[in-house]
Amino acid sequence: MDQNKANAVLRELGAQVRAARNRAGLDQRSLARFAGFKAHSRISDIENGKYQATDDEYERLLDALDITEHDERERILDLAAQAVAIRTPVTVDPAVILGNTVQLIDHERVARRIVAAAPLLLPGLLQTSEYARAIHDGRSDIAAQVALRAGRRDILVRPDPVQLVALIDSTVFLRPVIPPAEMVSQLRHILWLGERPNVTIQVVPSRACGYHAMLAGQFELIEFSAASPIVLLDHHYAPMVLRDPEEVAKYVNAAEHLRTEVAMTAKDSETLIAEIAQGMERHE
Repeated sequence: MDQNKANAVLRELGAQVRAARNRAGLDQRSLARFAGFKAHSRISDIENGKYQATDDEYERLLDALDITEHDERERILDLAAQAVAIRTPVTVDPAVILGNTVQLIDHERVARRIVAAAPLLLPGLLQTSEYARAIHDGRSDIAAQVALRAGRRDILVRPDPVQLVALIDSTVFLRPVIPPAEMVSQLRHILWLGERPNVTIQVVPSRACGYHAMLAGQFELIEFSAASPIVLLDHHYAPMVLRDPEEVAKYVNAAEHLRTEVAMTAKDSETLIAEIAQGMERHE
């Protein structure tokens, strides 16, 4: 688990080094020479997330790239530190965790923005423990899965939170996955998260005309600060990762279309979710 997470951090770190090198107008051989590396292949390994450089090596790279702005230096050095000493708040037995689920979490932790499209179930990042437990009922690893879902939510409330745009079909809020009282709490939780400046909740009306990408299934578009975006197809048992630029571009366009042309505004969505919660409370 830690290795998967470190690899995701190293890929993002390498992408930032590559972007800085391109801005500086240097090729890999020149950067290696200026930074005191014996082989320019080491720069390639760093940029491709295949080599964990030492603190001293990163400092030399930053100096060679003339990165003097404090925040940018700290961002890169912080990523380097994360890759060396990854810590996770999730305490579950790694033997029962699906590797692809862990990979999904690792990518989410280093993301800049996530667009989660949810036609059937609430996005994992918005689920309460009760909701997560219900959709994993019957699985031998249910405790691990619920703990993982809870750990995923940390990225929305940490000091440097990930931006989240959640596009949710209106029928999802009415689907009786959990008892009404628990669903009210789930909806209140979504409304609470929606008050955060980094979280945008938009409802996609079930009456939306024509075909749109959410009808094909649940997906997450994950964007990074420097690395290319990826798409996670968050299937129930085996999440898949799409990296092919042409395939990812389709989801980038689809997410933008859903967000701007199909979904309700965040304000109208908030009103609708609150009304649904109030209606459930009245009928308890």
